[in-house]
Amino acid sequence: MSARRQEEKWATNYLRNLESCFDGQLDPVSFRKIVNSYSIYIPMICDAFMGLRGKKTSAEEKERMLLYFICSTLFDDFCDKRELLPAQLEAIAIGDGQYQATRLEERMFIHANLTLRDFVPDKSYYDQVARAVLQAQIDSDKQFDPAISQEELMRITLGKGGYSVLLCHFYFDAPACAIEQACWYRLGGIIQLTNDLFDIHKDLEQGSVTLPNRMINAYEFSDYFMGEVAAIEKAIAMLPYDTSKRQDFLSGVMSICSFGSLALHRLRELQGQEERLPNLRQLPRKALVVDMEQATNIWYCIKFTYRKTKAWQLSIAAAN
Repeated sequence: MSARRQEEKWATNYLRNLESCFDGQLDPVSFRKIVNSYSIYIPMICDAFMGLRGKKTSAEEKERMLLYFICSTLFDDFCDKRELLPAQLEAIAIGDGQYQATRLEERMFIHANLTLRDFVPDKSYYDQVARAVLQAQIDSDKQFDPAISQEELMRITLGKGGYSVLLCHFYFDAPACAIEQACWYRLGGIIQLTNDLFDIHKDLEQGSVTLPNRMINAYEFSDYFMGEVAAIEKAIAMLPYDTSKRQDFLSGVMSICSFGSLALHRLRELQGQEERLPNLRQLPRKALVVDMEQATNIWYCIKFTYRKTKAWQLSIAAAN
């Protein structure tokens, strides 16, 4: 929490200075989302990945991550608010900077996007992943179709989260091996599932179909979620780093996974011994919101992380 407060302060000052350079102000909601996302990612995700190399995220890497969250937040706004057509989204996200920006948000996005791309050595692969992010965002419009298939919904969900987070690995000084990239991608899918679990009520109100708000049985969905967690555990076991660094990394990843597990724990309590969940549309918002300030919820996440780390440690010891 101390690290997060420090990152929040730095990010806020950086964004204020950037607004001054562009002679304008971001929407306060977008501003806070950029700062919050950045301040969570640095200690929980970026430092976890850098810990594999025995280091913390550098000042230069932190700046790139803040630029990334400027891009991701503003791009989400462009899509969610239907502010740009698909052709315009492609021009602003994948183009060479020739897009004719008319607003502060567009100019700031282009600045951050081109600055990041200029840093990346492997621009061919980078552009491939960026296009996958763009396509996932465009495909997410299909989630407003109640008849969307479960397979298509799963593809969009994991791809949207996976490719968005995979993009982050390009912004660090040291290159990531294929297995490490797989960890970035799988973690992104888990984060997207977790976000959807936390946003069940909001998505239902907006008419967006997600895997969580379509679920019928919380126990079966928990098995699916833990299958994704098991997959990233196996990938971590294959990383080319010593056991202590992999274990520390696993603890960081499991702390992120614990939020999704907590949300599903609450849904299982709602279902109880019944064969299926109650109709989620008929439940009050309070029943679906997860309050991360409650001590019992914090304690659940701590216990989940400890148990998963201990079990992984024992499995590695047994394998050796």
